[in-house]
This record gives sequence, structure tokens and C-alpha cells, in this order.
Amino acid sequence: TNPPYSGDHVQKLMQHVMSDLPTRGKDAWCLLMPTYVHKKDYFKDLINKGSCQPFYLVPKKRYVYKPPKDFRTKKESDVHKKSSPFVSMWYIWGGSNEKNIKLMDAYRRQGGMKNCELARSKSALRDLRRKKR
Repeated sequence: TNPPYSGDHVQKLMQHVMSDLPTRGKDAWCLLMPTYVHKKDYFKDLINKGSCQPFYLVPKKRYVYKPPKDFRTKKESDVHKKSSPFVSMWYIWGGSNEKNIKLMDAYRRQGGMKNCELARSKSALRDLRRKKR
């Protein structure tokens, strides 16, 4: 979509990946979305209804999205180099809680913690925010 994450696109994306969770719930997904999505009512409702508990990877440095070459007119200011008005993070569901645990363990073993913080739950996300203060 252009712009991405506009309108109800994120809600539709979440409804798609969560649809028929008992049968499709074995499908893993890894979505790069704005950090605010986990606070939205539709996200909370879908997660609670589907009994799916994703985990989250929060980049230690904000991702910078650069537009394609010649997409924008050149500006003298450095202020407009970022193309995204929001901070993003990874929302990950391994297909089951057991697979989530295996993915998180593998991530830690591979040393991924130097680039992203791992949060096992929404309350762990809150703790990460508090830690940064």
C-alpha cells in the first residue's frame, strides 16, 4: 500500500494472518510494523481471541527507510532524509508457543541481542521502554 500502514491496512493485515487461527495458526509470520500497533484495540482483540502470543524484536536503533532513487525531489535540508514518520519493530509468531520459544532461544544463541531487544510479551515491551528512560 502507499503510503504503507495507512487507513485500515494494518488491521486487515492482522486479520489475514490471524484468520482461522485454529487451522492456519500453525503458519508462522514475521511482520515489520509501527510500534504503536500493539496498543491498538484490533490488535489486542485479535491476539486475545486467537490465543496467539507473538513476541517482539525492537531495534536498538531506529530503522531509516530511504525512498527509491529519484522518488523525491532533492532538498537542501537533512531533516527530510527519513521516509517514515513512525518507529517500527518486528512482530513474530512462530506458529505455536513452543516454536516461539525455540525461535527466541535461537535468536539469543546467535547473538542477535546486539541489534535488537527481544520482548516476550507486551508487558516486556513496557519494561523495555522503562529501561530506556
